[in-house]
Amino acid sequence: KKNTGLTMPEVLEKFFLVKTHIAPATILSYRKAVNEFSAFLKNPLIENIHKIDITKYQEYLAKKKNTTRTIDNKISVLGTVFNFAIKQSYLFNENPAKERKLQSNKDREKSGYAIFEVNEIKQIFDSEFLKTAKEKDPDYFWTLVLGLVTGCRISEITSIKKDQFKISESGINFIKIFDSKTNAGVREIPISSRLLEYGLADFIKGKEEKIFKYNLRLGKGSGNAVGKKFKRHLEELKITREKLVFHSLRKFCNNFLKNNKVSYEARCQFIGHEIEDINNTVYSEEFTLETLEEILSSSILKLEMLAGVVKTKF
Repeated sequence: KKNTGLTMPEVLEKFFLVKTHIAPATILSYRKAVNEFSAFLKNPLIENIHKIDITKYQEYLAKKKNTTRTIDNKISVLGTVFNFAIKQSYLFNENPAKERKLQSNKDREKSGYAIFEVNEIKQIFDSEFLKTAKEKDPDYFWTLVLGLVTGCRISEITSIKKDQFKISESGINFIKIFDSKTNAGVREIPISSRLLEYGLADFIKGKEEKIFKYNLRLGKGSGNAVGKKFKRHLEELKITREKLVFHSLRKFCNNFLKNNKVSYEARCQFIGHEIEDINNTVYSEEFTLETLEEILSSSILKLEMLAGVVKTKF
C-alpha cells in the first residue's frame, strides 16, 4: 500500500475542490476543525492516524472545557474528511472517527436549540422593536421575516445575492440556494408574490449584487450581527426561555409545517434536510417547484400572517 504523502489539511483542500456547493461559513468551520486536530497530532500523514488518536483528541477537547456536543461536532467533521479520503483512495484504512459520538441522539436533541411557541412568534413580529427596524434597519427586518417564512439558515439568508431571486416559467417566485451546509440545502424555495409586494421587492431593487449588509466574519459566518441583535430583541420582549436563538425560527417553521400536515418529504425539501431512505433517494425524485408550492401554499400564507405580511390575524 503506497504512502500517499497527504496530511489531513491537504485532503480537506481536495474535498473542497470537488464539493463546489459548500457555504463559506462551512468551509471556515471545516478548516478550523481539521487544522486544530492536525496541529494536535503534529500534522501526520492521514494514513498514520488511528482510533487512539481520536480518543486522545476527544480527551484533550474535554480538558479544554468543550461540551460533549462540541466535541461530537468536531469529530463529525473529521469523519467526513476521512470518508472522503477513503472514497477517493487517499486512505486505505478504516475511518478512525467512525461511530465515535459521545452523546446519544436523545441527549443531543435535549441539548439543542429550543423551538418558539406561536405566542412568542406573535410577540416578536408584532413588536415595536421590529416595526422600528423595518424603517431604520431593513436588513434585520427582512432577515427575520425570511427566517420565519422560508425556514432558511441564517447564513443562507445573510449571504443571499440578487440573482438568487427568480421566477419560474410557470410564474412561481422562488429563491435558489446555491451554497448550503449540506447537499440537500441546495434547493429552490417558493415564496409568494404577497411577500414581494409587502416590501421585499423594493428592498431588493436598490441592491447591485449582495442583498444584505452583513459581512462574513472569520469563524462567525455572516449572521453574527443578526444573532446579537435578535438576542437584544428577545430581551426587550422579556422572552427569556433558554436556548431560543435565530435558529429557533427555522425549527419553528419546520414544526409549524408539520402541525399543518405538510408531508415529511415536502418539509425536508423546503427546509433543506437530507432524506436517507431508499424510496426517496433511489426510487423517486424531488417534488417539482410547482408541486412543492401547491403543497405549501396554505401553510406559507399562515406563516405570513404570523409575520405581519398578511394583515389578517392568525
